[in-house]
Amino acid sequence: MDAITDFISAHPAIAGLSVALIIVLFLHFTLKGLVKFVLIVLFILMIIFGINSFKGKDTLNGDTKESTKMTQSVIDDIKFKMSHMIDDMKDLYRKSKAAPKEVNKLLDSSDKQLDKDFKKK
Repeated sequence: MDAITDFISAHPAIAGLSVALIIVLFLHFTLKGLVKFVLIVLFILMIIFGINSFKGKDTLNGDTKESTKMTQSVIDDIKFKMSHMIDDMKDLYRKSKAAPKEVNKLLDSSDKQLDKDFKKK
């Protein structure tokens, strides 16, 4: 025991770092479990709130109905924009897939025209 206290008194920086490491490891493993627990509780609360909001949809007050309608309109707007964006991306993909073939056709026709011009001279 005397050897340990002599070492700590001779090297206080190492002792401080080891105590800090032990505290950090303890907090890490403690908070890791706590974060999982909090996430699970929040998920369960969201499910309960969702179920209750769908059950009592007819009994909503005016502010809640208005905010629900506004949220639904925003969601519908996002769906509309996303569907058009997906269609545009598909169209762009088809065009980019066909572009090399068209460029090759143009190059082939220009090569043929160039050959004809050289043959004339």
